[in-house]
Amino acid sequence: MVVKPNQKNLTKKIYMDEEEIIEMEYELLQPWSTFVMKTQLPSKILEKMIRITDEVIANQKPDKAEQRDTEDFKEFFCLEHSLFERENLLEFFLNTVKNFAIQQTLQQHPFSKELILNDEWDASMEEIWIVSQKDNEYLPSHIHSRCRVSCVTYLKIPEYLPNRKPYPTQDNDGAITIINNTTRDPFWGASTLTLQPQVGDFYIFPAALPHFVYPFRTKDGKGERRSISFNAVYSSETEHDNLRKKK
Repeated sequence: MVVKPNQKNLTKKIYMDEEEIIEMEYELLQPWSTFVMKTQLPSKILEKMIRITDEVIANQKPDKAEQRDTEDFKEFFCLEHSLFERENLLEFFLNTVKNFAIQQTLQQHPFSKELILNDEWDASMEEIWIVSQKDNEYLPSHIHSRCRVSCVTYLKIPEYLPNRKPYPTQDNDGAITIINNTTRDPFWGASTLTLQPQVGDFYIFPAALPHFVYPFRTKDGKGERRSISFNAVYSSETEHDNLRKKK
């Protein structure tokens, strides 16, 4: 059974014996945690994103902050919002962010479903950048500030060399790990989520969650792991009304 965030009226058949079947409806209430939303870019959008990033990388020098002047850090390229507008992509990503905000708010306030679904939601995209990682590059643990939502979608994944670590069940080369900031239960909660991205994967998660990226190796040392990250903010009409009342 697939359980979606805050899905209601779930039914589970419980077999008591050969003659009697009891059906139970239940809700999953989880207001104290956040989640990572995973989806997949439609093929047409993925093709556009690859074409846009090829264009930018070919014509733009990479941006490097002072602390990123060693080979351990990736190259990153700024993306203009106008490119998304030119390719009719902006609405797709903003609608996805709004859907994340709605689902997260439903989980946070499980008994206000009607109010949340009938609210007017708005989202805007902040910084957008291309992450072009090569062999042995990584990203240390960090969060994204001045925003509510972090997003990353993967456009190119090279073929990695076999894992160098002696633990074959922990194949983390090239993976991204997201760290939970609320889980304390040692039995029913996990403090980290490690994801091995595939081409087209699109992840959305709260910007306050720390995350980091493992290095990788390729056979010829020239492989590229390319992704696009962007920050976003969102709001609702109810939130605006509450702020106006406080003022």
